[in-house]
Amino acid sequence: MFTSTSLAAGAALISLAAGSPVERQALKFTYYDLTTPLASPCDITTGQDGKIYADTFTSNKIVQIDRSTGSLTEYDIPYTLPVLGNDVLPSDLQGRVALSCVVQPGKDGLIYAAAGVRNEFVRFNPETNETKVFPTGNPLGNLQPFNDAWPGETGMFFSQTTGNVINLFDYATTNVQTFEVPTPLAGPLGMIVASDGALWFCEMLANKIGRLNATDGTFKEYPLPLSLATPSVMRAETEGRYLWFTAIATNAIGRFDIQTGETKTFTDPRLLATPIEDTVDSQGNIWYSTLTRNTLNYLTPSTGKVTTIAQPDGDLEILPGLLPSLPPAADIAMHYEPSDNSIWFSELVNNRIGKYSI
Repeated sequence: MFTSTSLAAGAALISLAAGSPVERQALKFTYYDLTTPLASPCDITTGQDGKIYADTFTSNKIVQIDRSTGSLTEYDIPYTLPVLGNDVLPSDLQGRVALSCVVQPGKDGLIYAAAGVRNEFVRFNPETNETKVFPTGNPLGNLQPFNDAWPGETGMFFSQTTGNVINLFDYATTNVQTFEVPTPLAGPLGMIVASDGALWFCEMLANKIGRLNATDGTFKEYPLPLSLATPSVMRAETEGRYLWFTAIATNAIGRFDIQTGETKTFTDPRLLATPIEDTVDSQGNIWYSTLTRNTLNYLTPSTGKVTTIAQPDGDLEILPGLLPSLPPAADIAMHYEPSDNSIWFSELVNNRIGKYSI
């Protein structure tokens, strides 16, 4: 649903459409509050039905936004396993906290999500609103919550970081095929099926980019320079050869050439911006979220320039560019929707999903 804040702000600013650049920029933002308190939306995607889908970090739900009406609906993910390591939480949180942060559309028209530290895989049917949970077979696969997924033609790929594996969930049979990453303790995380048909992924702890040929199960690994330490999320490709990923520890965006194996580093000029997820728009700009800055950000590859767009919430910045925004919204998802040229993003702290019309 549209939030009262966004509606009030929109009504107040409509009369100022010809006003200052700041006022015009604010009109491009729309926010959707989640119904469940402290749900913390994390990852975002678009389904084949054209609706926006998200999952939640601390409530274990699938969130659906109908873009034509603005309505937001939440669907519970069934609770089937105890939450490991969260026994200090109040009992009412035991059944809902899974620290989930992966949602992707399958080629079969269904929505897939990971259940965080529960090490389960989730399938949501948009036509019936049925949610089904599948065990991964590796209860220790994600002792830390973050992993990723990407749709293949016959199944959904998903990583398990502490299990050090890439899995392929078959759409038709629901069987899971497991591929062990060659480097021990590599921490496979972000991934994308690139234009060459292979699955490329970040090895966060090994500081490498990996390539999996799922047909024969073979891997190739490419070491990264220290300027791109902790490669994390990779969800953008340009020119049929360049893969783009975030490097959290070095405050950077990395570019990897799948034809030559060469890399290039683009550093965010702000200290501790902490890039998290990335996406690419129709013009080839690389958009990315930042954990500590309440801004939308994009890199223009041809110039290397980073452009930031402040959100219209009046957050406080002490020594802009040097210290984080106060309070930080903890932006995680960054998702481009080409049908209306918009960027969708999530805010864990503010418990809402945002849309920015480019």
